[in-house]
Amino acid sequence: MTKIILLGGAGIIGKVIARDLALTGDVAEIVVADLNEAGAQATVDKAAPGDSRFKAAAIDVTDQAALVKLLRGADCVINSVQYYFNLDVMRACLEAGCHYLDLGGLFHTTRKQLGLNEDFQTKGLTAILGLGSCPGIANVQPALVADRFDAIRSIKIYNGATTDSRDSLAWPYSLATILDEMTEKPVVFRDGQFVEMEPLSEEEAFDFRAPIGHRLAHLTLHSEAATLPLSYAHKGVQECFFKINFFGYSEKAFRRLQGLTQLGLGDKTPVRVKAKLPGGELVEAEVRPRDVLSEVLLRSEATQRGENPGFKDIATVVEGSKNGRPLTIRVDTTAWPHPDFGVSGGTLVVGVPPAVVARWLAAGEVAAKGVCPPETSIDPGRFFKALAERRIHTEITVTEQIV
Repeated sequence: MTKIILLGGAGIIGKVIARDLALTGDVAEIVVADLNEAGAQATVDKAAPGDSRFKAAAIDVTDQAALVKLLRGADCVINSVQYYFNLDVMRACLEAGCHYLDLGGLFHTTRKQLGLNEDFQTKGLTAILGLGSCPGIANVQPALVADRFDAIRSIKIYNGATTDSRDSLAWPYSLATILDEMTEKPVVFRDGQFVEMEPLSEEEAFDFRAPIGHRLAHLTLHSEAATLPLSYAHKGVQECFFKINFFGYSEKAFRRLQGLTQLGLGDKTPVRVKAKLPGGELVEAEVRPRDVLSEVLLRSEATQRGENPGFKDIATVVEGSKNGRPLTIRVDTTAWPHPDFGVSGGTLVVGVPPAVVARWLAAGEVAAKGVCPPETSIDPGRFFKALAERRIHTEITVTEQIV
Protein backbone atom coordinates (compact mmCIF):
# COMPACT_ATOMS: atom_id res chain seq x y z
CA MET A 1 0.00 0.00 0.00
CA THR A 2 1.10 3.54 -0.68
CA LYS A 3 1.62 6.86 1.07
CA ILE A 4 0.92 10.29 -0.42
CA ILE A 5 1.82 13.64 1.13
CA LEU A 6 -0.14 16.72 0.11
CA LEU A 7 1.64 20.03 0.67
CA GLY A 8 -0.52 23.15 0.79
CA GLY A 9 -3.48 21.12 1.96
CA ALA A 10 -5.24 24.08 3.60
CA GLY A 11 -5.48 25.99 0.32
CA ILE A 12 -8.32 26.30 -2.20
CA ILE A 13 -6.96 23.54 -4.43
CA GLY A 14 -5.49 21.44 -1.63
CA LYS A 15 -8.98 20.90 -0.24
CA VAL A 16 -10.18 19.49 -3.57
CA ILE A 17 -7.14 17.22 -3.90
CA ALA A 18 -7.77 15.81 -0.42
CA ARG A 19 -11.44 15.26 -1.21
CA ASP A 20 -10.55 13.29 -4.33
CA LEU A 21 -7.98 11.17 -2.48
CA ALA A 22 -10.71 10.26 0.00
CA LEU A 23 -12.91 8.80 -2.75
CA THR A 24 -11.03 5.52 -2.99
CA GLY A 25 -9.26 3.16 -0.63
CA ASP A 26 -6.20 2.53 -2.79
CA VAL A 27 -3.87 4.80 -0.77
CA ALA A 28 -2.91 3.54 2.69
CA GLU A 29 -1.82 6.86 4.19
CA ILE A 30 -2.47 10.48 3.23
CA VAL A 31 -0.74 13.32 5.08
CA VAL A 32 -2.29 16.76 4.57
CA ALA A 33 0.43 19.28 5.44
CA ASP A 34 0.42 23.05 5.53
CA LEU A 35 2.07 25.97 7.30
CA ASN A 36 -1.40 26.45 8.78
CA GLU A 37 -1.82 23.20 10.73
CA ALA A 38 -5.34 24.11 11.86
CA GLY A 39 -6.26 24.67 8.22
CA ALA A 40 -4.77 21.30 7.28
CA GLN A 41 -6.81 19.63 10.04
CA ALA A 42 -9.94 21.41 8.80
CA THR A 43 -9.29 19.97 5.34
CA VAL A 44 -8.97 16.47 6.78
CA ASP A 45 -12.12 16.85 8.88
CA LYS A 46 -14.16 17.97 5.88
CA ALA A 47 -12.66 15.75 3.16
CA ALA A 48 -12.37 12.52 5.11
CA PRO A 49 -14.24 12.61 8.44
CA GLY A 50 -13.46 9.52 10.46
CA ASP A 51 -10.99 8.18 7.86
CA SER A 52 -7.97 6.93 9.81
CA ARG A 53 -5.79 7.00 6.68
CA PHE A 54 -5.70 10.81 6.84
CA LYS A 55 -3.73 12.95 9.22
CA ALA A 56 -2.76 16.63 9.34
CA ALA A 57 0.74 18.01 9.81
CA ALA A 58 2.42 21.38 10.11
CA ILE A 59 5.24 22.16 7.69
CA ASP A 60 7.22 25.17 6.55
CA VAL A 61 8.50 24.21 3.09
CA THR A 62 11.38 26.67 3.44
CA ASP A 63 12.75 24.54 6.31
CA GLN A 64 14.55 21.97 4.17
CA ALA A 65 15.55 19.64 7.00
CA ALA A 66 12.01 19.51 8.40
CA LEU A 67 10.57 19.04 4.92
CA VAL A 68 12.86 16.13 4.10
CA LYS A 69 12.00 14.52 7.43
CA LEU A 70 8.29 14.82 6.67
CA LEU A 71 8.67 13.40 3.16
CA ARG A 72 10.74 10.35 4.02
CA GLY A 73 8.77 7.17 3.49
CA ALA A 74 6.29 8.80 1.11
CA ASP A 75 5.74 7.32 -2.33
CA CYS A 76 4.56 10.56 -3.91
CA VAL A 77 4.35 14.23 -2.97
CA ILE A 78 1.67 16.55 -4.35
CA ASN A 79 3.01 20.09 -4.21
CA SER A 80 0.05 22.48 -3.98
CA VAL A 81 1.94 25.38 -2.38
CA GLN A 82 2.76 28.64 -4.18
CA TYR A 83 4.95 27.90 -7.20
CA TYR A 84 7.76 30.07 -5.78
CA PHE A 85 8.76 27.02 -3.69
CA ASN A 86 8.65 24.35 -6.41
CA LEU A 87 12.40 23.92 -6.64
CA ASP A 88 12.78 23.67 -2.85
CA VAL A 89 10.17 20.92 -2.69
CA MET A 90 11.70 19.05 -5.64
CA ARG A 91 15.12 19.03 -3.98
CA ALA A 92 13.56 17.73 -0.78
CA CYS A 93 11.90 14.93 -2.79
CA LEU A 94 15.25 13.99 -4.26
CA GLU A 95 16.76 13.73 -0.79
CA ALA A 96 13.78 11.87 0.64
CA GLY A 97 13.48 9.55 -2.36
CA CYS A 98 9.88 10.15 -3.49
CA HIS A 99 8.03 11.01 -6.68
CA TYR A 100 6.79 14.55 -7.21
CA LEU A 101 4.10 16.53 -9.01
CA ASP A 102 2.93 20.13 -8.88
CA LEU A 103 0.39 22.54 -10.36
CA GLY A 104 2.76 24.56 -12.55
CA GLY A 105 5.56 27.11 -12.50
CA LEU A 106 4.53 30.01 -14.76
CA PHE A 107 7.02 29.21 -17.55
CA HIS A 108 10.30 30.44 -16.02
CA THR A 109 10.16 28.31 -12.88
CA THR A 110 9.12 25.32 -15.01
CA ARG A 111 12.20 25.81 -17.20
CA LYS A 112 14.40 25.84 -14.09
CA GLN A 113 12.70 22.70 -12.77
CA LEU A 114 13.47 20.85 -16.01
CA GLY A 115 17.13 21.35 -15.11
CA LEU A 116 16.72 18.71 -12.36
CA ASN A 117 15.90 16.02 -14.92
CA GLU A 118 19.20 14.17 -14.65
CA ASP A 119 19.05 14.17 -10.84
CA PHE A 120 15.60 12.55 -10.84
CA GLN A 121 16.61 10.06 -13.54
CA THR A 122 19.68 9.03 -11.57
CA LYS A 123 17.52 8.22 -8.56
CA GLY A 124 14.87 6.46 -10.62
CA LEU A 125 12.28 9.05 -9.62
CA THR A 126 9.58 10.87 -11.57
CA ALA A 127 8.62 14.53 -11.31
CA ILE A 128 5.62 15.69 -13.36
CA LEU A 129 5.42 19.46 -13.76
CA GLY A 130 2.17 21.36 -14.07
CA LEU A 131 -0.65 18.91 -13.46
CA GLY A 132 -3.74 20.96 -12.71
CA SER A 133 -6.07 22.27 -15.39
CA CYS A 134 -3.86 24.81 -17.18
CA PRO A 135 -1.15 23.59 -17.16
CA GLY A 136 -2.13 19.95 -16.85
CA ILE A 137 -5.30 19.07 -18.73
CA ALA A 138 -4.25 21.57 -21.41
CA ASN A 139 -0.99 19.65 -21.88
CA VAL A 140 -2.61 16.23 -22.11
CA GLN A 141 -5.20 17.41 -24.63
CA PRO A 142 -2.63 17.68 -27.48
CA ALA A 143 -1.22 14.28 -26.46
CA LEU A 144 -4.69 12.82 -26.96
CA VAL A 145 -4.75 13.78 -30.65
CA ALA A 146 -1.10 14.22 -31.71
CA ASP A 147 -0.91 10.81 -33.39
CA ARG A 148 -3.66 11.85 -35.78
CA PHE A 149 -1.29 14.37 -37.40
CA ASP A 150 1.67 13.89 -39.71
CA ALA A 151 2.70 17.45 -38.92
CA ILE A 152 1.53 19.99 -36.32
CA ARG A 153 1.79 23.68 -37.13
CA SER A 154 0.27 25.20 -33.98
CA ILE A 155 -1.11 24.43 -30.52
CA LYS A 156 -3.42 27.15 -29.19
CA ILE A 157 -4.90 26.92 -25.69
CA TYR A 158 -7.92 28.88 -24.47
CA ASN A 159 -9.20 28.91 -20.88
CA GLY A 160 -12.72 30.18 -20.15
CA ALA A 161 -15.29 30.17 -17.35
CA THR A 162 -18.63 31.65 -16.42
CA THR A 163 -18.47 34.66 -14.10
CA ASP A 164 -20.47 35.82 -11.11
CA SER A 165 -23.36 38.25 -11.15
CA ARG A 166 -21.74 40.80 -8.80
CA ASP A 167 -18.62 41.39 -10.93
CA SER A 168 -16.72 40.32 -7.84
CA LEU A 169 -12.98 40.81 -7.35
CA ALA A 170 -12.79 37.53 -5.40
CA TRP A 171 -9.94 35.47 -6.78
CA PRO A 172 -10.69 31.95 -8.11
CA TYR A 173 -7.16 30.71 -7.30
CA SER A 174 -3.96 32.14 -5.77
CA LEU A 175 -4.10 35.94 -5.89
CA ALA A 176 -0.30 36.08 -5.94
CA THR A 177 -0.26 33.93 -9.06
CA ILE A 178 -2.96 36.04 -10.74
CA LEU A 179 -0.98 39.22 -10.06
CA ASP A 180 2.13 37.58 -11.52
CA GLU A 181 0.16 36.58 -14.60
CA MET A 182 -1.16 40.14 -14.96
CA THR A 183 2.19 41.91 -14.59
CA GLU A 184 4.86 39.60 -16.03
CA LYS A 185 5.54 39.29 -19.76
CA PRO A 186 3.99 36.18 -21.31
CA VAL A 187 6.21 33.96 -23.43
CA VAL A 188 4.83 32.46 -26.64
CA PHE A 189 6.38 30.14 -29.22
CA ARG A 190 6.15 31.83 -32.61
CA ASP A 191 7.88 31.04 -35.89
CA GLY A 192 9.83 28.37 -34.09
CA GLN A 193 11.20 30.65 -31.34
CA PHE A 194 10.27 31.70 -27.82
CA VAL A 195 9.22 35.36 -27.78
CA GLU A 196 8.25 37.69 -24.92
CA MET A 197 5.03 39.67 -25.37
CA GLU A 198 3.38 42.47 -23.44
CA PRO A 199 1.24 41.44 -20.43
CA LEU A 200 -2.44 40.80 -21.22
CA SER A 201 -1.88 41.50 -24.91
CA GLU A 202 -3.37 40.08 -28.13
CA GLU A 203 -6.97 39.94 -26.98
CA GLU A 204 -9.13 37.88 -29.33
CA ALA A 205 -12.70 36.62 -29.31
CA PHE A 206 -13.08 32.88 -28.83
CA ASP A 207 -16.21 30.76 -28.90
CA PHE A 208 -16.18 28.73 -25.69
CA ARG A 209 -18.72 26.00 -24.99
CA ALA A 210 -22.10 27.21 -23.73
CA PRO A 211 -22.99 28.77 -21.38
CA ILE A 212 -19.72 30.74 -21.58
CA GLY A 213 -20.08 31.55 -25.26
CA HIS A 214 -18.20 34.19 -27.25
CA ARG A 215 -15.67 35.84 -24.92
CA LEU A 216 -12.41 37.76 -25.13
CA ALA A 217 -9.21 35.95 -24.17
CA HIS A 218 -5.70 37.37 -23.79
CA LEU A 219 -2.12 36.18 -23.47
CA THR A 220 -0.65 35.51 -20.05
CA LEU A 221 2.52 33.89 -18.72
CA HIS A 222 1.96 30.13 -18.44
CA SER A 223 3.83 26.82 -18.43
CA GLU A 224 2.20 25.06 -21.37
CA ALA A 225 4.23 27.08 -23.87
CA ALA A 226 7.44 26.10 -22.04
CA THR A 227 7.13 22.39 -22.87
CA LEU A 228 4.62 21.66 -25.64
CA PRO A 229 6.76 23.13 -28.48
CA LEU A 230 9.67 20.98 -27.32
CA SER A 231 7.60 17.84 -26.81
CA TYR A 232 6.21 18.09 -30.36
CA ALA A 233 9.24 19.59 -32.10
CA HIS A 234 9.43 16.39 -34.16
CA LYS A 235 6.00 17.29 -35.56
CA GLY A 236 7.26 20.69 -36.68
CA VAL A 237 5.40 22.95 -34.24
CA GLN A 238 5.84 26.62 -35.12
CA GLU A 239 3.38 28.29 -32.76
CA CYS A 240 2.10 27.72 -29.23
CA PHE A 241 0.37 30.07 -26.83
CA PHE A 242 -1.98 30.19 -23.85
CA LYS A 243 -4.85 32.64 -23.56
CA ILE A 244 -7.34 33.05 -20.73
CA ASN A 245 -10.70 34.79 -20.41
CA PHE A 246 -9.83 37.38 -17.72
CA PHE A 247 -8.67 34.84 -15.07
CA GLY A 248 -12.27 33.89 -14.29
CA TYR A 249 -13.29 37.49 -13.53
CA SER A 250 -16.06 39.28 -15.39
CA GLU A 251 -14.70 41.82 -17.88
CA LYS A 252 -15.83 44.67 -15.61
CA ALA A 253 -14.03 43.21 -12.59
CA PHE A 254 -10.95 42.39 -14.67
CA ARG A 255 -10.68 45.95 -16.00
CA ARG A 256 -10.84 47.29 -12.45
CA LEU A 257 -8.04 45.00 -11.31
CA GLN A 258 -6.08 45.70 -14.48
CA GLY A 259 -6.27 49.42 -13.74
CA LEU A 260 -4.86 48.88 -10.27
CA THR A 261 -1.94 46.85 -11.60
CA GLN A 262 -1.26 49.46 -14.28
CA LEU A 263 -0.89 51.99 -11.47
CA GLY A 264 1.82 49.76 -9.98
CA LEU A 265 -0.20 48.18 -7.18
CA GLY A 266 0.74 44.70 -8.39
CA ASP A 267 4.47 45.41 -8.10
CA LYS A 268 6.76 43.34 -5.91
CA THR A 269 9.44 46.02 -5.49
CA PRO A 270 9.12 47.64 -2.03
CA VAL A 271 8.40 51.35 -1.64
CA ARG A 272 9.15 53.47 1.41
CA VAL A 273 6.16 54.93 3.26
CA LYS A 274 5.71 56.81 6.52
CA ALA A 275 4.03 54.88 9.31
CA LYS A 276 2.97 55.88 12.81
CA LEU A 277 3.88 53.54 15.67
CA PRO A 278 1.37 52.91 18.52
CA GLY A 279 3.23 55.47 20.64
CA GLY A 280 2.83 58.14 17.99
CA GLU A 281 6.39 58.05 16.62
CA LEU A 282 6.58 58.58 12.85
CA VAL A 283 8.92 56.16 11.08
CA GLU A 284 9.66 55.03 7.53
CA ALA A 285 8.86 51.46 6.51
CA GLU A 286 9.18 49.41 3.35
CA VAL A 287 6.11 47.73 1.90
CA ARG A 288 5.40 45.96 -1.38
CA PRO A 289 2.51 47.56 -3.27
CA ARG A 290 0.97 44.15 -4.02
CA ASP A 291 0.90 43.29 -0.32
CA VAL A 292 -1.10 46.45 0.33
CA LEU A 293 -3.44 45.61 -2.54
CA SER A 294 -3.92 42.06 -1.22
CA GLU A 295 -4.77 43.27 2.28
CA VAL A 296 -7.21 45.87 0.95
CA LEU A 297 -8.94 43.27 -1.22
CA LEU A 298 -9.23 40.86 1.72
CA ARG A 299 -11.40 43.35 3.62
CA SER A 300 -13.22 44.85 0.65
CA GLU A 301 -16.91 44.30 -0.08
CA ALA A 302 -15.87 44.15 -3.74
CA THR A 303 -14.72 40.56 -3.13
CA GLN A 304 -18.18 39.35 -2.10
CA ARG A 305 -19.25 36.71 -4.60
CA GLY A 306 -22.50 36.70 -6.53
CA GLU A 307 -24.32 33.91 -8.33
CA ASN A 308 -22.23 31.93 -10.81
CA PRO A 309 -23.13 28.82 -12.81
CA GLY A 310 -19.57 27.60 -12.16
CA PHE A 311 -18.95 26.17 -15.63
CA LYS A 312 -15.42 25.70 -17.04
CA ASP A 313 -14.08 25.07 -20.54
CA ILE A 314 -10.46 24.30 -21.41
CA ALA A 315 -10.15 24.33 -25.20
CA THR A 316 -7.03 23.36 -27.12
CA VAL A 317 -6.93 23.81 -30.88
CA VAL A 318 -4.29 21.79 -32.73
CA GLU A 319 -3.68 22.69 -36.38
CA GLY A 320 -1.59 20.74 -38.86
CA SER A 321 -1.92 18.23 -41.64
CA LYS A 322 -2.56 14.56 -42.40
CA ASN A 323 -1.69 12.93 -45.72
CA GLY A 324 -0.94 16.36 -47.13
CA ARG A 325 -4.36 17.79 -46.24
CA PRO A 326 -5.13 20.46 -43.62
CA LEU A 327 -6.42 19.09 -40.33
CA THR A 328 -7.71 20.94 -37.26
CA ILE A 329 -8.72 19.19 -34.05
CA ARG A 330 -10.25 21.00 -31.10
CA VAL A 331 -10.30 19.30 -27.70
CA ASP A 332 -12.66 20.68 -25.04
CA THR A 333 -12.61 19.57 -21.42
CA THR A 334 -15.56 20.95 -19.48
CA ALA A 335 -16.97 20.76 -15.97
CA TRP A 336 -19.94 21.99 -13.96
CA PRO A 337 -19.81 22.22 -10.16
CA HIS A 338 -19.58 18.77 -8.59
CA PRO A 339 -22.33 18.17 -5.99
CA ASP A 340 -20.10 16.03 -3.76
CA PHE A 341 -17.06 18.31 -3.89
CA GLY A 342 -18.99 21.53 -3.38
CA VAL A 343 -16.75 23.59 -5.69
CA SER A 344 -17.04 25.24 -9.09
CA GLY A 345 -16.09 23.43 -12.27
CA GLY A 346 -13.02 25.65 -12.52
CA THR A 347 -11.74 24.60 -9.11
CA LEU A 348 -12.64 20.96 -9.72
CA VAL A 349 -10.51 20.70 -12.88
CA VAL A 350 -7.45 22.00 -11.03
CA GLY A 351 -7.72 19.73 -7.99
CA VAL A 352 -8.74 16.40 -9.53
CA PRO A 353 -5.83 15.75 -11.96
CA PRO A 354 -3.03 15.80 -9.35
CA ALA A 355 -4.99 13.46 -7.08
CA VAL A 356 -5.60 11.03 -9.95
CA VAL A 357 -2.02 10.91 -11.20
CA ALA A 358 -0.47 10.89 -7.71
CA ARG A 359 -2.14 7.52 -7.16
CA TRP A 360 -0.49 6.20 -10.33
CA LEU A 361 2.92 7.60 -9.36
CA ALA A 362 2.69 6.17 -5.85
CA ALA A 363 1.73 2.75 -7.21
CA GLY A 364 4.61 2.72 -9.71
CA GLU A 365 2.26 2.90 -12.71
CA VAL A 366 4.02 5.78 -14.51
CA ALA A 367 6.90 4.48 -16.62
CA ALA A 368 8.60 7.80 -17.37
CA LYS A 369 11.57 8.76 -15.19
CA GLY A 370 13.15 12.15 -14.66
CA VAL A 371 11.47 15.54 -14.82
CA CYS A 372 8.60 15.41 -17.32
CA PRO A 373 5.73 17.52 -18.59
CA PRO A 374 2.29 15.90 -18.52
CA GLU A 375 2.12 15.42 -22.29
CA THR A 376 5.07 13.01 -22.36
CA SER A 377 4.45 11.08 -19.14
CA ILE A 378 0.71 10.40 -18.84
CA ASP A 379 -1.52 7.99 -20.76
CA PRO A 380 -4.10 10.45 -22.19
CA GLY A 381 -6.84 7.86 -22.66
CA ARG A 382 -6.61 6.62 -19.09
CA PHE A 383 -6.32 10.20 -17.82
CA PHE A 384 -9.46 11.52 -19.48
CA LYS A 385 -11.40 8.39 -18.52
CA ALA A 386 -10.53 9.04 -14.86
CA LEU A 387 -11.65 12.67 -15.20
CA ALA A 388 -14.94 11.59 -16.78
CA GLU A 389 -15.62 9.40 -13.74
CA ARG A 390 -15.54 12.66 -11.75
CA ARG A 391 -17.90 14.52 -14.11
CA ILE A 392 -15.13 16.25 -16.05
CA HIS A 393 -15.91 15.53 -19.68
CA THR A 394 -13.83 15.77 -22.84
CA GLU A 395 -14.95 15.97 -26.45
CA ILE A 396 -13.08 16.18 -29.75
CA THR A 397 -14.13 18.20 -32.79
CA VAL A 398 -12.39 17.38 -36.07
CA THR A 399 -12.29 19.72 -39.06
CA GLU A 400 -10.66 18.26 -42.13
CA GLN A 401 -10.58 18.84 -45.84
CA ILE A 402 -12.53 16.11 -47.67
CA VAL A 403 -11.40 16.92 -51.22
